[in-house]
Amino acid sequence: MAEQRKVIVSIADERLAEIPAVVRALEQAGLTVDSVLEPIGAVTGSIGQAGVAALQDVPGVRDVELQRDAGTR
Repeated sequence: MAEQRKVIVSIADERLAEIPAVVRALEQAGLTVDSVLEPIGAVTGSIGQAGVAALQDVPGVRDVELQRDAGTR
C-alpha cells in the first residue's frame, strides 16, 4: 500500500462560500478528510503520495502543503 501523506489544503478566498462543494471534489480526487476548518478556509487530510499533485487541480484550491510533524525536545 502506498504511503499516506498528511496535507493541509487552503481554499481560495473566492470559493470560501462553497467549501462543502470543494471538500466533495477533494474527496473525489482521493483525499481522506480529517477536518474542515471553515473559519480559516482550510481542510486537513491524507492521500497517497501520487495523489498529492492532483489536489492542486481541484477547482477552489489555492494551495496544498505537506503537513510536517512537530519535533519534540
